[in-house]
Amino acid sequence: MIEDGVVHIAGSFEWIDFIHVMGGILAGFLAGLIPGIGNTIMLFMLYPFLMESTLFQMLVFYLGLASVSQFSGSVIATVFGIPGESSSLPAVREGKRLFERGQGNFAISGAAIGSVFGSFISVCVIFAILPFVVHGLMNFYSAEIQFGILWIATCSVVFLLGRSWKENALVFTLGAGLGLIGQHNVPFFIFGEGYLPYDTFPSLYEGLPLFPVVVALYVFPTLLNTIEQFKDFKYENDTDYTDNASPMVHFKHWWDNKWASIRGSIFGAFVGLVPHIGTGIASNFSYAVEKKRAIKEGHYREDGHMKSLISAETANNSCTLVLLLPLMLIGIPMSPSETILISLIEMNSYVINWRVSIEQNFFERLTYWFVFINIVAVILCWPAVKYVNVLKKLNMVHMIYGTGIILVALVLYTGSTQYDMWYHFTVMALLLPLGYILRRTETLILLIAFILQDKLMMSSNVLYNLHFG
Repeated sequence: MIEDGVVHIAGSFEWIDFIHVMGGILAGFLAGLIPGIGNTIMLFMLYPFLMESTLFQMLVFYLGLASVSQFSGSVIATVFGIPGESSSLPAVREGKRLFERGQGNFAISGAAIGSVFGSFISVCVIFAILPFVVHGLMNFYSAEIQFGILWIATCSVVFLLGRSWKENALVFTLGAGLGLIGQHNVPFFIFGEGYLPYDTFPSLYEGLPLFPVVVALYVFPTLLNTIEQFKDFKYENDTDYTDNASPMVHFKHWWDNKWASIRGSIFGAFVGLVPHIGTGIASNFSYAVEKKRAIKEGHYREDGHMKSLISAETANNSCTLVLLLPLMLIGIPMSPSETILISLIEMNSYVINWRVSIEQNFFERLTYWFVFINIVAVILCWPAVKYVNVLKKLNMVHMIYGTGIILVALVLYTGSTQYDMWYHFTVMALLLPLGYILRRTETLILLIAFILQDKLMMSSNVLYNLHFG
């Protein structure tokens, strides 16, 4: 609650929250375990089943998903040398090498303990800055600041992702154009009224539905690229994994690398706030800094460097909770999966901002669950390496095809809940060729543009009316 500008926080336990937490943990475990799926696609696959959830339940489910996928993704990257999540790339480079020289058990435990340590650092960072941020929002937040933040986020997408900012700008413009289709009230206009078949398809007045657009233009290209990655991929022979070291031995091993974990925590908590880059940049930046430091000091090992791995994996989890801060305070997503989350929130007619988050004690309640999530993640993922050879018996390409079929079925299902099933299917079918054409581009940019264009347009309109209207 907020009284006289002071933040007062309290929390309570709800069993339905616990169910959502465990659901998020399971979803995150699978998202990291199955290469090519990731948080965004996993959240989208579960999209219909969260439609009746409360705002807090959506947040705590997402927190479980985003946190645990970092743990399980690191296990897969370390053992197989393939990334479960994009932020697991350092584990591909260093973890696999460590695993091959018999240090895989310490690589996985070091990453897991470091991730838990990073989560505590992120909690400390949030509660240290939260009173100042809330005070600033209460006294200084304005249409101008909102406009500036939205356009900074937009520019970060265009200039930091992909291969070329010019290509990114074209993809962003295409996504924003698709998002403009339909009737708008502020300001009032109907986009492309003389060119689009509104009379034939009256549903177009409400705009293109999100689910089929994202399946066709983001998920489909992602799955195509993942299939290509696994086309000629062959697993090595099964590894007979044994680990007779006690938990205290593992903890001592992490303690010997604690400063790398501390540095990763700091990088994750602050660098991870770069809009729409998230854990990927936090992890890889921490890894690059730690590796450069080791090379300069002359103790970097080409056959696997533990400090670089631990620093990167700690940064992964350190930024997970911090990344939710802008979303919960000003309703602006900072990662692709958060972009899906905010769309789900808005489709359920919820509003999320600093006042709602503080008055409903979201921060403390999420903190309790975040600690619980990380403890469960260690219990699940640390010993998981003993059983990962089971994954070698699965055909990943077939699993990806299966994922695509499930998503098509979900398009039909979500369309049926809005009594417009064939319209949703038609939109997806018509956009699939465009998704194929764009498969070599950063289609995440199109997704972000499609979802944020309405906020950008309304913010620009408010600012114009304030100063020129």
